[in-house]
Amino acid sequence: MHYYVGIDIGGSSIKYGLIDEAGHLLKKDQLKTEKEGTKIIESIEKIVNEFQKEYEISAIGVSVPGIVEEDGFLTTAGAIYDLYGTHLKNVLQEKLLLPVFVENDAVSSALAEKWLGAGKDYANFFTTVIGTGVGGAIIIDGKVVRGAHATAGEFGFMIVDEIVKNDTRKATLSLNGSVQYGLVNYYYESQKGSYKLSELNGEKIYQLAKEEDEVAQQVIERLYQKLSMALFNVLTFLDPEVILVGGGISANKEFIEELNHRVEKLKRDHKDMSNMTLAEIRPCYFLNDAGIYGAVYKAIQNS
Repeated sequence: MHYYVGIDIGGSSIKYGLIDEAGHLLKKDQLKTEKEGTKIIESIEKIVNEFQKEYEISAIGVSVPGIVEEDGFLTTAGAIYDLYGTHLKNVLQEKLLLPVFVENDAVSSALAEKWLGAGKDYANFFTTVIGTGVGGAIIIDGKVVRGAHATAGEFGFMIVDEIVKNDTRKATLSLNGSVQYGLVNYYYESQKGSYKLSELNGEKIYQLAKEEDEVAQQVIERLYQKLSMALFNVLTFLDPEVILVGGGISANKEFIEELNHRVEKLKRDHKDMSNMTLAEIRPCYFLNDAGIYGAVYKAIQNS
């Protein structure tokens, strides 16, 4: 039996686990993400060394936010600015003396779904993860599409709003269609001091909307508009078999149903597309462990 360590580096925590070649998650835990890149590397070393006391590790898979080149170089790393420009694969291999494979977090999510989740029966699908920001990944003929500059599938960069004062970033999907920016922050900035930012999350805002909070209803309506238009664009230019939506909000059945309803309406209202078939939007199977599973699957495929 071969054993692999999967490590999912996020902005606030590092989730990690031990998975065997059959996909069984044997152990998992998490720790706080440090700001310094060197301390993150040290944390990964400690994680792997601890597993090596009991198991012979075949390879390491690492999931990380940002633009990740196929060779493991981090052009960006999301909110982990100290890892920008780091060749993470080489650094970790030199320290651990084991094969290391590094992948973008949204791609890792797609790989997890392809291996053991909602994408295992599809050769062509699109995955998006909606959380603090919005990520995306494209699978065509069972393989990840990276593009010429490793930015294929970067769904969050799509422009979905009017550009004001030459600030393109504020018009992107990540700042208009994510749970944190498109929902929580937008509600916080629109309400009249009834709640502190720390008291708000996606679940709370949905609850407020059900209690007839008009601001919450308006913010949720806006979120649906931005996301449904962006997903409609993906469906028309990519024509996947299915779109899989991840992130905690994807567990909300109402959220997925409403996205499907709105995309269908966009198609119906387009006279040239009304009779066309578009793929269904479905929730991902994996939630919090997607990065661990996807990183390990990449390691299994390449080691």
